[in-house]
Amino acid sequence: MVRKLIAIFLFISIGKTGYSQTAEEWVQSGNNKMEEGNMLGAIKDYTSAIGLNPEYAEAYLGRGSVYGELLSFPEAYLDINNALSLKPNLVDAYFNRGFLNYLTRDYTAALKDFNRYLNAKPNDPDGYLARSNTLLKLNFLDLADKDLEMYLSFNPTTAGDYETRSNVKLRMQDTAGAICDITTAISLSPDNVELFLTRGHYYFSKGSYRKAIEDYNVYLINDKSNYIAYLKRGEAYALLEIYSAAIEDYTSAIKLNNTDARLFFFRGVYYLENKDFAQAKSDFTIALKRNYLDSELVHYNLGIAEINLDNIVQACKEFKQSGEMAAEFIQKYCK
Repeated sequence: MVRKLIAIFLFISIGKTGYSQTAEEWVQSGNNKMEEGNMLGAIKDYTSAIGLNPEYAEAYLGRGSVYGELLSFPEAYLDINNALSLKPNLVDAYFNRGFLNYLTRDYTAALKDFNRYLNAKPNDPDGYLARSNTLLKLNFLDLADKDLEMYLSFNPTTAGDYETRSNVKLRMQDTAGAICDITTAISLSPDNVELFLTRGHYYFSKGSYRKAIEDYNVYLINDKSNYIAYLKRGEAYALLEIYSAAIEDYTSAIKLNNTDARLFFFRGVYYLENKDFAQAKSDFTIALKRNYLDSELVHYNLGIAEINLDNIVQACKEFKQSGEMAAEFIQKYCK
């Protein structure tokens, strides 16, 4: 949602204002460069426009928006406030400043700005989405939900619109609706593999693990650098009790991020399920060295691995460090 808002509020429409045509051309050039991702070039162009016309509010708004994108908050606030001083009815500036306030956690100020924006533009769905997130931060849950319902009353048109609406539906616990919208987004933008990753997560949350795996497959064919995608596909395989595939995916995830103790712990669990007790022991040992949060659970699983490796003495040492959960094993094996 946050990145979506940036894309929305950074757009500036420049019409004929009576200012110098050359200044307008600099602003339009800045707009084009911003949309292309050339942020430093955009700043330079907006600055040129301001140099030619120091009272050109839209130029300040454009430059402030770029500074906001770059998270240069003092410069962004200065420019957007200047734009509003010069042109108090420049409504988009209230959205931009509201977003800056949101990013800097001044949610009360953000709410005031989004209110002012929506008073002027009550037909902008993204205004309701922005205000909903702000209300959520202020713990006004009922009002936040009302704004989400307003957002959902608008009809999406682009793949990005459908993707955003799918996120809102998921937040409203309408998983089936979220899947429907993200599927439409995929039909409109089939080359955007991130959409398949998102839908995979949705299917996973719904318990449709095979469909989730199909979407993770599409994503991972195109991008093998995201360890979370391997982790989630591996978890889906494990929930289907296909432990060898789960182990393979967790191994790929570990190659990309070998500092996360959770990866070693869960791969160890899958090795246990696959009856590869030596590998399970190795992973649980690494999980302890990586300071896995629930050390008692790791010791318990290590004890299980050691029992199956016929290392009774070592198993008892592990069980005795696992708290009450191993009481039955201690009574049976540790005389």
